[in-house]
Amino acid sequence: MPDSTAEGLLVWLASKIDAGFAEATVDRIGTGHSRAMYTVTASSGRRVVVRVEQGGVFGTTSAEECRVMRALHVAGYPVARIIAADLDGEALGRPLFVMEFVDGAAGAEAAVIDDATAVSFVRSLHELHQLDGRSFGFDIVPECASAATPLQIQRWHRIHDGAAPLPDPLIDEAAAWLLHHAPALDRLAVVHGDAGPGNFVHAGGRVVAVTDWEFAHLGDPAEDFAYCLTMRGPRTMSRERWLALFADHAGVEMTEGQWRYWEAFNLFKGACANRTCRAIFEDGRNRAPNMAVIGTALHQVFLRRLSAIVHQSHRTLP
Repeated sequence: MPDSTAEGLLVWLASKIDAGFAEATVDRIGTGHSRAMYTVTASSGRRVVVRVEQGGVFGTTSAEECRVMRALHVAGYPVARIIAADLDGEALGRPLFVMEFVDGAAGAEAAVIDDATAVSFVRSLHELHQLDGRSFGFDIVPECASAATPLQIQRWHRIHDGAAPLPDPLIDEAAAWLLHHAPALDRLAVVHGDAGPGNFVHAGGRVVAVTDWEFAHLGDPAEDFAYCLTMRGPRTMSRERWLALFADHAGVEMTEGQWRYWEAFNLFKGACANRTCRAIFEDGRNRAPNMAVIGTALHQVFLRRLSAIVHQSHRTLP
């Protein structure tokens, strides 16, 4: 963070939270793309985490994330407490919010989990899915449970089209396919949307805080389990081990066709979200090189994998 920007942030923190932040150190947390994350340590030793939007990356907002995290904290779910928020961009010209610092494994160690931590994570995810989040402040609250997945498909389709100069036939086809095969749902759940190792803080074999709530919404818990299985989970354990944990500690068992549907859903969501990075790179809102890579190469990786599932699975879904 440039010195002039850091100075503005510290002035704001000192006025809103604690005068001790007038003299503080600011360190970038080197993970994540949707938000810039900083640890700020005041002269008193107090530490907070600042989460800053990056020009509309992924089409998500800090305002919704704040509302949901605050509601989760009130409900007793393990999330960092939000101390202050600047959703109008007073401090840095971009929305941000400030959380209590939660101590635990950091950096490369955060993605390394033992069996006890994996069990704790699966139980925490299952606990999340039991919450009735209709009053949590989500932007989209379906009128009935079975409307949830179609609403999310339509949401991500709109986000893609808002970031692309022309429609993409592959995205259009995938959206139609997902809508046609959307499973029935009898109960709404709070869905994290980016669940898995790297998006929770752990210590001593247990999850102490679940992080990165920008993709949270009301929907089908299967989305989270499939996301962990195919996106974040493979970095730490085998597919077979994750499936066993899901069955043993959350009662989750699905057919191969169901797993493929939710893998396709998550690839669709990812392809649509990633396309926003190219748009904000091209129009100058965020010129970071990773924005260009996510919006082009990674977008194409997701799109190819999605297309393969759609084109190969018409006859195999239940």
